[in-house]
Amino acid sequence: MKQKIRQMLVDSLGTDRVLAEPVDLLPYNKDTYNVKFSEQGKLAPDFVVLPETTEEVQEIVKIARDHKIPLLPKGGGSGRTGMLVPIYGGIIVDTIRMNKIIEVSIPNLAVTVQPGITLNDLDSYLSKYGLSLHQEQGSYKVATVGGSIATSGFSRKHQKYGTIADRVMSLEVVLADGSVLRTGKKVLYTSTGYRLHQLFIGAEGTLGIITEATLRVEPLPEERDAVLAFYDDFWVANEAAQRLMQSSVTFTGAEAYEVADSTKYGAPPNKKGIFYACLEGTKGEVEAEHKYISNIVADTGGIAAKPEDAKKFLDVYVKQFCGARATTGFEDALVAYVPMEHIKEYYDELWGRIMPKYGLEGVPGEKLSLDAGRYRMLGARFFIEKSDEGWERYRKALREIATLTTSFGGSISSCHGVGIEHKDNLDLEFSEIALDVMRSIKKALDPLNIMNPGKKIPEK
Repeated sequence: MKQKIRQMLVDSLGTDRVLAEPVDLLPYNKDTYNVKFSEQGKLAPDFVVLPETTEEVQEIVKIARDHKIPLLPKGGGSGRTGMLVPIYGGIIVDTIRMNKIIEVSIPNLAVTVQPGITLNDLDSYLSKYGLSLHQEQGSYKVATVGGSIATSGFSRKHQKYGTIADRVMSLEVVLADGSVLRTGKKVLYTSTGYRLHQLFIGAEGTLGIITEATLRVEPLPEERDAVLAFYDDFWVANEAAQRLMQSSVTFTGAEAYEVADSTKYGAPPNKKGIFYACLEGTKGEVEAEHKYISNIVADTGGIAAKPEDAKKFLDVYVKQFCGARATTGFEDALVAYVPMEHIKEYYDELWGRIMPKYGLEGVPGEKLSLDAGRYRMLGARFFIEKSDEGWERYRKALREIATLTTSFGGSISSCHGVGIEHKDNLDLEFSEIALDVMRSIKKALDPLNIMNPGKKIPEK
């Protein structure tokens, strides 16, 4: 049967775009999520296919439908929660060759693309028109448009431009029965019909395969700048972030976080807290906002970086922000949303009780962070012991952390998605009625459960 399926895929795509040999499948055994230590490298898909058109995706889906084979859509592969782990084998649909830019509409500030183009490549192309998507997420250089939509990717520029979830105008999706759905006209806002495109934002490939997206873009700014300041620790840096969020300043993005060594950014010794705010817009707008935020820094006792150090920080931050993905080892990163009034309680419980209880050690300088703006999330990065016992303790810790997070009215994962990492903890965040609604949507669109099965929604 496996040879028969392989031949059908080859007939549809050609030999060079169907991978089936173990050595070719090895890079596709997971995303950056850490499966159990003893299972590292042991899970693999049966096939990887590399379509280039919507019609080819249709053919793949029909083959999978007829033979009830799992399908796993893949973008850049930088996910953190195991949504690409082939727990049931199946076919990984790698969209990386579906990277065409179909249309740029300058009057409507819109771009239509295939899902496999990377965010970096799309912005490089749009810059020729003086435009940008402004979706600067942690995996910016490797993440694809389709992957970003499917995971509802966070953007460092969210305060001014929103995230990719705010930019989707229309999608083309191949459903589990092989039909092609166009979710609506290419408009950013409408009050007609159900907003079908929202179903596929953050769906992690469990409802269909995105084959085309129309997205809102924005002009490139006239001026860019940054305010960078140093504090004794995270908590006083957090005071500046809170003050900024309660103001009416339209900053691009901001963050308060701890750091192991701030001297490389121009700080005096023993400053463990950093606060920065990025600014984009017209020259006058940026200058006024810079002055306002500098006053916040002064009022909260921060030490402002020299202008040249702040500009240098702004220039290299994207590389640091994105480069963290390349340095991941046997570790994990939490990105919870917790109401601002409970930040101290959350971190005190996390690092004072839960992490020591399960033998989990924080990455130095990455235990405390707040992404400031309209979409606020708390970060924490930690090592996992390299053993099956250490992995099992890590999984138990996640349940206790999820209980803590939701007890404050928060969300377990505000950025990385669910995958298999958080799936079994969704009962803490959603009622059984809400989960049943999700299961009903899944059943309606994917009755055979072939679209990335075992991910996103807990089984009943």
